[in-house]
Amino acid sequence: MSKRRVRRTITLLTASTLALGIASSGVLISGASAASSTPGVTSNSITIGAAVPLSGIADSYAPVSAAANAVFKWIDSKGGINGRKIKYIRLDDCYDLAAVDASCTAGASTTTLSVNKVLVAQDHVFATVGSLGTQAEESVENYLKGNGVPQLFVASGSIAWNNPSKYPDLFGYQSSYVMEGKIFARYIRTNFAGQTVGFIGQGDDFGTDGFLGLKDGGLNIAAANDLSYADADAITGASSDVQADVSTLQTNKVQVVVLDSVPGFTTGILEIAHALGYTPKWIISSVGSDPTLVNSVLEDGATSLDYFPATNSNANPWVPWLRKVLEADPTDFPGFSASSVISGNDIYGAGYAVAFAETLKAEGKNVTRAGFVKTLESTTLSTPAIMPLRYTKGNHQGLTGGALAGVLTNGTNAPQYAVPTKTIYTTTDANDAPLTVQTKPIVQQIPAWLK
Repeated sequence: MSKRRVRRTITLLTASTLALGIASSGVLISGASAASSTPGVTSNSITIGAAVPLSGIADSYAPVSAAANAVFKWIDSKGGINGRKIKYIRLDDCYDLAAVDASCTAGASTTTLSVNKVLVAQDHVFATVGSLGTQAEESVENYLKGNGVPQLFVASGSIAWNNPSKYPDLFGYQSSYVMEGKIFARYIRTNFAGQTVGFIGQGDDFGTDGFLGLKDGGLNIAAANDLSYADADAITGASSDVQADVSTLQTNKVQVVVLDSVPGFTTGILEIAHALGYTPKWIISSVGSDPTLVNSVLEDGATSLDYFPATNSNANPWVPWLRKVLEADPTDFPGFSASSVISGNDIYGAGYAVAFAETLKAEGKNVTRAGFVKTLESTTLSTPAIMPLRYTKGNHQGLTGGALAGVLTNGTNAPQYAVPTKTIYTTTDANDAPLTVQTKPIVQQIPAWLK
């Protein structure tokens, strides 16, 4: 694990801070209190859960867990896994910002910690699977560890998830922000040598790790062009800070701008730049570049990173398979049809659902938390990703790179797809780790039992 985590100073008073005096006083729930010896597991079912933003500032990520749920329903319709159906409980944590986000429908006292206490103490989940958000998930690491609950496939690229010596049951999923930054740095140095580069990042591990990756990749960004925003700026009315950031980069004649921003802020930054007549080359983190979420023609021609195939590529077997899965779930995907657009969020959520299901199948009939973790650390998983998903006892990060992707124009409408190149870059979080380049695309096959 990388030991180089450095936090930026931000002034945001998050919901987790506001609730600290109450939420942190909860009593740990022993796994032994559940009805079976392994909480969440019965002879015919396994219950898992997730704390995810279903309302509020980050509700654009709601389709991620919905797609995962659609995969679990698809599996259940075929008899489940080793005789067990998968019950997936998704609870709204409002990105841990309910206290300052009036658009959150879960209630102002909701925190990621309070939601996890419901999942553990009331629902007795076997594990949390696909919970989302860097600061949100960091706020529950110790609670879940203290209760013996595996924290699986966290939907965030923070290097915090790769700490198996301290959190042996915590696993990341996507390529880390550090890895992504290193790949971006190579692209910029190769294609925009000598040009001035700037950065706008979210003021948490997302932005910090991404900037660290750019630096590790040999990119020099002047301090005046290294800017950040707080993740609640859109709620607190501090969007003028983002406008000032964009104006600063324009004044400093920055020619290439890297954004470590969530989709809503990506859209806002692009719109502010357009209003100012500012047209740099945009390089946008995979987290905030999904064209269906950014939903702006201003994203045309931007560059991003992807660890999944283009969602309009029927040549990759996972794409038509996922379309069938989503069409079969009118509850989570009402109106989804053969002509509907599959988003990056959809394939992301399907990916970790497949990873969980494959590990569960490999675990066999006798399912325990310790056994599941051991199986996860020793099984190469075939998922929709463009590279195998492998964990080891000493590496819990998840995917290890990706392909540069171009956001395609769509006439007068907003882009719908980001299409990755055939070249795949892999690396690690270590500052001196080189990039490995593979020019032959990897297409993983769908297990027969999943079809």
